[in-house]
Amino acid sequence: MIKTISLNYKISGTTIFLPFKAVCSVTDKEFSGEVIIEYSPNKKALEYVDVADVVNNIVKSKITAEDLAHLVYEEVEKSIKPKHIKIMVDVKHSDAHHPVKIWLEK
Repeated sequence: MIKTISLNYKISGTTIFLPFKAVCSVTDKEFSGEVIIEYSPNKKALEYVDVADVVNNIVKSKITAEDLAHLVYEEVEKSIKPKHIKIMVDVKHSDAHHPVKIWLEK
């Protein structure tokens, strides 16, 4: 789980931008970009440095952009149970294909 910060006041939303570099489990080619986490907190916020560590640990293994979005989504959801959540993987560079964006939202 991602470390959290308790909130005793209202925050409408937070957006976190995290650069990443990974190797695709399908093509064995490198891809990179940003993981973008948008959420409306529900009494807890994510600790930014820990979120970066979690993303960096996820991309240590070969992975697809879709799996990356799914795994980050699951970690954020179980850590803070936000009112709204959107996880976007913005692939800006790939040795296998054109740029692409994948997202999960609730």
